Amino acid sequence: MRHRSPLLLLLPAAALPLLIGWAIGATAAPPAAAPASGPQAASAVSQALGAALRADAPAALAALKHAPAEQFQGKDADFRQCMLERHERKVPPPVVAATAAAPRDAFATQVLGIYQRYWWHAVREPQRRGELERTLKAELAAAIGEPAPGDGEEAFEALYAKLDARLRESGLHPLQGRTPPLYDLFLWGGQEQRDYTVALPGGVAQPVEVFVMDGWISRGWSHYTACGKTGAAGWVKPEGLYAVRESYGDLQGEDFKVSFLGHEAQHFADLARWPKLPPWRLEYRAKLVELAQADSSREKLLDRFYRAQDDDLDHPHPYANKRVLTDAAKALGLGADADLRKTDPAALRRVAAEALLADTRKLESEPAGTYAEPAKGEAKPLAQPQAKPTDKPAGKP
Repeated sequence: MRHRSPLLLLLPAAALPLLIGWAIGATAAPPAAAPASGPQAASAVSQALGAALRADAPAALAALKHAPAEQFQGKDADFRQCMLERHERKVPPPVVAATAAAPRDAFATQVLGIYQRYWWHAVREPQRRGELERTLKAELAAAIGEPAPGDGEEAFEALYAKLDARLRESGLHPLQGRTPPLYDLFLWGGQEQRDYTVALPGGVAQPVEVFVMDGWISRGWSHYTACGKTGAAGWVKPEGLYAVRESYGDLQGEDFKVSFLGHEAQHFADLARWPKLPPWRLEYRAKLVELAQADSSREKLLDRFYRAQDDDLDHPHPYANKRVLTDAAKALGLGADADLRKTDPAALRRVAAEALLADTRKLESEPAGTYAEPAKGEAKPLAQPQAKPTDKPAGKP
């Protein structure tokens, strides 16, 4: 069975474009019948994927090793073996591309190796992430013959703009920045443009351009950490939405129409009105859209939300998952431990849409400049509560 994870926010150096969809599983096509894993193994896989999305390799390994090895079957057994081989070792493994074909460009391979070494250490030793980030920046600078960048995100953005330019010379599409909590690299070779108009709750018709991507070399730290079982499936940038083709099959199912188009179009609409919304709020609103529109994919969607929950605002996706589940249960008059997969689908869609519209009214009532840029000629507030979560076009594909 194919699963999908929550949507992830990317911030330029500080923030990649804007919000990534993650998919668990390599394709949207129905898989062939395969032996089912035992209940402990299935639970362990779910826990391990949740830990991987939190960049917590030790927790992922602990979950996989806690379940009896003989219970893991088929792809779950392959996943367990890959996770142990990749993360339970003393030194980083050799460089691995997101697809079977390794990058033919030597510079791309070098950059990919620098990022993968950083990811490998960072998901194992979170207490060293500051040190590891400095090493990452120094090694990337050395790859183009420059000294390590100075402190601050602007210096790093200037560096990776030069790296991006070099990668584009080889016909590649690069994207660098931060997918909280780590710096990230997305690198692909093919891209097709399509136009859509997306119907959102409240009668909003949001036109968007979609860039469908393939020929992947790197799908980010989540894809690498979870041995390809989860990875970037799409994101928002000022010019439109970006979708990973292999995550959505024929682009006709709810995974694409609801969890990608609906989710990301809501981000697109929100950022046009409130460009300074914090990551968790953007995710919360987009996940409500998914819940308000999902029909055949509703149970899988809720599975994803239940799998990854967190109380930490620095983990915007799992934080938003928990808040959506809590608010929906409360609106239905249910307890916090209620299983929304067993509730009436129409009622669940209704309360999700109502929660989104209520949140919109709350945002509209905020003082000018709280989440939106002040109107022309209007004084800017002295304190900016949240940096604008969009990327700088100059440094992006």
